[in-house]
Amino acid sequence: MMKQKEGQPPISKNEPFAIQERTPKSAGCPLFCLLLLALAGCVKTPPGPKIDPALASLIPPDTILLAGARLDKLQETATFKKNLANRPVPLFDDFSKQIGLQVRREDLWELLLISDGKQNVMLGRGKFANEAEPRIEIPGATRFAYKGFNLVGDEREAVLLISPSVIGVGSTPALRSLIDNKGKSNGPPSSLAALLKDMPAESVLWAAYGGGVAKLPFNAPGDMANINKIIASIQSGSMYLDLRAGVNGLITGNCANDQDAKSLHDALRALSGLGRLAIPKDKPEEGRLLDGLRITQDSHKVNIHIEEPEELVESLVGILLGPGAGQAK
Repeated sequence: MMKQKEGQPPISKNEPFAIQERTPKSAGCPLFCLLLLALAGCVKTPPGPKIDPALASLIPPDTILLAGARLDKLQETATFKKNLANRPVPLFDDFSKQIGLQVRREDLWELLLISDGKQNVMLGRGKFANEAEPRIEIPGATRFAYKGFNLVGDEREAVLLISPSVIGVGSTPALRSLIDNKGKSNGPPSSLAALLKDMPAESVLWAAYGGGVAKLPFNAPGDMANINKIIASIQSGSMYLDLRAGVNGLITGNCANDQDAKSLHDALRALSGLGRLAIPKDKPEEGRLLDGLRITQDSHKVNIHIEEPEELVESLVGILLGPGAGQAK
């Protein structure tokens, strides 16, 4: 047993056993402060939007698409409070329905979509239960286990219970693959991490695509079939939105060469022109919304710059989500 030296303060039972001698305050405190300052200078915050470590540790190495939503930060923005707080928002509401839980918006902190191009999983981080395991209620679903984890659903789709604050939903094979790779992940694959580092840390909605999807998962009719050619020409891409003041962001597509980029640029300009022709005369604000989208080409890269002022956000939300609370249909 470690003996207390004469004149030395009592040793707490909670102190680590490795601490056997007390450093005099006059020497230890300045030394400790200097050490903290040195460490602070060495630690660098990774660029780009932050992914909660509890979610980042579950990203499989074969992931080609990541899309994230920092819902806690989103709800703090003036844009959300004014235009989205009092109306249905699928980003929140659909996830709660899919996992079979009644989750308050303030208790849903982050969503992360993971895809390998064939199967998708949506991960959620939040306060899902006070007890050890959330009580998920999905009609017709059964509870089954896989490698120590509980799932609720069937062999086609299920909800995966990872912890009281982390839940996944998606195809059952994809969820099993997620479990198989648990503990092997170092976060986003390098190709996606490179795209993330070019995004502002303030991005509340973002996506990174590393290539691999050759065409749409359905047959597009008529001239829309050309979209498959456009998708095939994009080798990687990214998107981010900042909602602190209006809606600002950037969508980028990286093509194989300058000619593919020109084709993509021209196709997007044509779609923008068609959209402008379809604007009703009694809704001039929709034309102003198109003015906030600027399409540019830089060598093999095509950008869509998004700059929508606060006064147009209500109109933008109405177009994207339909009439909300207090809005005429």
